[in-house]
Amino acid sequence: MKFPLIGKGVVSALISTAALCTTALLGSTTASAQTLTSNQTGTHNGFYYSFWKDSGDASFGLQAAGRYTSQWTNSTNNWVGGKGWNPGGARVVSYSGNYGVDASQNSYLALYGWTKSPLIEYYVIESYGSYNPASCSGGTDYGSFQSDGGTYNVRRCQRVQQPSIEGTQTFYQYFSVRTPKKGFGNISGTITVANHFNFWASKGLNLGSHDYMVLATEGYQSRGSSDITVSQGTGGTSSTPAASSTATTSRSASSVATGSSSGIVVRARGAAGSEHINLRVGGATVAQWTLTNSFQNYTYTGNASGDIQVQFDNDTTGRDVFVDYIQVNGETRQAEDMEYNTGLYANGSCGGGGNSETMHCNGAIGFGYTYDCFSGNCSGGSTGGGTSSTSGGTSSVGGGTSCSGYVGITFDDGPGANTTTLINLLRQNNLTPVTWFNQGQYVANNASLIALQRTVGEVQNHSFTHPHLTSLSYQQIYDELNRTSQAIQNAGAPKPTLFRPPYGETNSNVQQAAQALGMRVIIWDVDSRDWDGASASAIANAANQLQNGQVILMHDANYNNTNAAIAQIATNLRAKGLCAGRIDPNTGRAVAPSGGTTPSSVAVTSSRSSSPLASSRSSSSVGGSTGGTCQCNWWGTLYPTCKNTASGWGWENNRSCITTSTCNSQGAGGGREICN
Repeated sequence: MKFPLIGKGVVSALISTAALCTTALLGSTTASAQTLTSNQTGTHNGFYYSFWKDSGDASFGLQAAGRYTSQWTNSTNNWVGGKGWNPGGARVVSYSGNYGVDASQNSYLALYGWTKSPLIEYYVIESYGSYNPASCSGGTDYGSFQSDGGTYNVRRCQRVQQPSIEGTQTFYQYFSVRTPKKGFGNISGTITVANHFNFWASKGLNLGSHDYMVLATEGYQSRGSSDITVSQGTGGTSSTPAASSTATTSRSASSVATGSSSGIVVRARGAAGSEHINLRVGGATVAQWTLTNSFQNYTYTGNASGDIQVQFDNDTTGRDVFVDYIQVNGETRQAEDMEYNTGLYANGSCGGGGNSETMHCNGAIGFGYTYDCFSGNCSGGSTGGGTSSTSGGTSSVGGGTSCSGYVGITFDDGPGANTTTLINLLRQNNLTPVTWFNQGQYVANNASLIALQRTVGEVQNHSFTHPHLTSLSYQQIYDELNRTSQAIQNAGAPKPTLFRPPYGETNSNVQQAAQALGMRVIIWDVDSRDWDGASASAIANAANQLQNGQVILMHDANYNNTNAAIAQIATNLRAKGLCAGRIDPNTGRAVAPSGGTTPSSVAVTSSRSSSPLASSRSSSSVGGSTGGTCQCNWWGTLYPTCKNTASGWGWENNRSCITTSTCNSQGAGGGREICN
């Protein structure tokens, strides 16, 4: 194979400690142009960059904004570099410039990124030379789709014990390869990244928590140059097959298929009729529409699950968006009932408010989760014991104490004889919602308890028979997980999105089986050791170690000390201003029950899953801080901070940023400015 796509997470694995020590600019933020000749990652003019080579004379130039240049000759064996974002995500990516190779040279130009849990290396190949990077042996083809004026062929390949952003691992690579590929020389294009993520997901190719994503140039035993500028756009096109964008003029949406997990109707209009909105579910854009100036129903048909946002992204003078309601899960959710509206102009500025159907500025209205039931009369049933009708509003615990953070209270091994007692204790002490990691065999024998569990939390997967999964084959692992998810769904609960492996044991087969079934692997940050005979006070003391975003392991079994500890756990958390939350399947961290993200400046990394190798590849820390710079954690999305504006948002002046004062005004659950 003449183009050994070795996983450019090797950027970290191959940069030696000595090289890191001599690279004074690693991870720094600077506005000046620079030419790099040694391996570096960091931020420059608001963009993340990554440059790696294994040998030779390849050089990488950091230019203004999202522009970079490169040059290399045959003396370089392999190199790759680009500018983009950390973390990556479902952006609309625009690029332009010059791709200075020809068909005889082994090179590509692609959007390139990584996710964790599962560990995935992904590519959207726009152009390539003498070798198609997706031509891996033993790979699997998943068909094709149309997006942004081209057809993309999708292929999955596997790398076995190769370098990655988490050290030497076995992981999958996902490729979308454009045909016809873009030419050489002057080049430009748009990549609607959500179209790729959604098509991959429709084929069971799920992603994890996003790490970096760059528009990259790569060369292998070749020569060439590039001068590329990357930016975040607002256009792009829907993929084919795509979510339906059929609009109806009837005031009632009853004629449109809704009321199930397979569809969402958004009823909206624009003031000018040229406003553009995105429907975001679970952090990804699943549909987008340009509005008319009269109310119409816009329908998404698909199975995306998670937090729902309607986002306005092309604000200018004369443009406003009015969202009447959405319909999902068998109910109508009125925009004016939602407290989360970052597009509302209130108190003299954009960026914070609620209980309004109007978006005067770029921003989003949060409508809770796909599986929430605010009205109590939903086709999908209720979860969480009646979640708030707000997304991200200030929550309270106990006697009205505001939540300064959220923790994940989890119980393994149920349901059984202890479940009803435990649920009553949780209710009495206001320690809800919780997450139940159930064994499939017990679900099958106690199906009537699932509805009871769901009144105080979510039901998730803990395998069928609780085996040591790492000693089983992939197919055996898949069967264990699949049987459990089926049992849970047969008992009336939604399809699980989280999986906790028995004993916390995991490997690549476990990760891939969970991913294939649409689940994220969740371990824990704090072990209560109730399974090991810990006393009630020891269990409560363990829970008292919890920090914002973290998860504790406890059990729904015949451990009387666990029951006895519930009251003290609730008291201790209340004293610290921490509330019980749900576990976000996109991040694996505890968040507000109805979708608001944890307000900490930086989420704490699980000691069970953090990798010392990961720290060598990038200066970025969990939460998105970037080496001495500040960002705004705005309800879970990271934006640059505006340094030359006193208040409000910087969108109006083509600066996608938020001021410190506006960022820190969100209140509990919203977030705040974070600096590293």
